[in-house]
Amino acid sequence: MSNLKWLKVLILFVLAFALQVSVAEWLKIFGVGPDFVIIFVVSVAIKRGPAAGCFWGFLAGFAQDVYAPVEWLGAFSISMTVLGFVVGQLEERFLTLNLPAKIGVLGFGFFVCDMIYFGITGLSKEIVTNLFLTQTLPESIYTMFVGGIIFYLDFDKKKKHA
Repeated sequence: MSNLKWLKVLILFVLAFALQVSVAEWLKIFGVGPDFVIIFVVSVAIKRGPAAGCFWGFLAGFAQDVYAPVEWLGAFSISMTVLGFVVGQLEERFLTLNLPAKIGVLGFGFFVCDMIYFGITGLSKEIVTNLFLTQTLPESIYTMFVGGIIFYLDFDKKKKHA
């Protein structure tokens, strides 16, 4: 990847975190908002493959771990790294995903990332079930909606240049 492409991805990385800590708070509905960091990791993994997905997933997870409770240190790094790898593998296996498939992969990736995080943190089954119904499922749907718009705008832009 050229230096200019690395710089572009780095800027998108910073933008995703800036959106997550600012705009995502404004977009919350009943305490549920989109996750721009997961949208970033899934997007990079789809476009650049599993190696880039792992790299940027790890960096995104590490950045989130800085603000996580100490006893769960590393949980975001592991879950986001796995997310980047799995999504990158899906893109390699199916060659190119159309827009609905990308949105589906985003939802699947969100679910996988949360379940890995919940497993690493050692939460009880009852708490995980409650969090799944009250947090993961609504945030996944919201993230798929916002990610779908972002993917559409990106897909539409590439389509015009082709």
